[in-house]
Amino acid sequence: MQFYSERLRYEKFTRDHFEDYFRLVSQQDVMLHISGTGLDMEGARKRFERSLRADGQQSEMGFVAVYEQCSDLYVGLGKIVPFEDGFTEIGYALLPEFWGKGYASEITSRLIAYARECGSVESLVALVAPENQASIHVLTKQQFRFFREVPEGDVVRHDYILDL
Repeated sequence: MQFYSERLRYEKFTRDHFEDYFRLVSQQDVMLHISGTGLDMEGARKRFERSLRADGQQSEMGFVAVYEQCSDLYVGLGKIVPFEDGFTEIGYALLPEFWGKGYASEITSRLIAYARECGSVESLVALVAPENQASIHVLTKQQFRFFREVPEGDVVRHDYILDL
């Protein structure tokens, strides 16, 4: 599974992507709205192993490593994976040096287009911390709408949905 957008290249995660993945998820700033804190090596390995299986044995789904086409630099990750209630979840995370360049919007737009290309996806859901206004803006720009609030321990997450 490999595809492109205007400035980015996407390739499905393999074990070879762990080093870049760890560089991303070990950063406090990146993980603040995802897990609450940067991950240590053990936590990252466990989460990475789950990400390798997140496709639910659907070859057209999964986590993707994202690279700039012009430099081949690792930008972050994207995901399009089976989710509860028959939904398909999309998401992204970027290294801080790539924030503010429009890459979150480009990744989200490309994942939406990819979901349409798959032909079997009816609705996309994106999970976001309510205080993560930048990601909420990215989603609403792409016509996602607020769907539900989900308690997760002592915090809540907001789910946004897009019907395809």
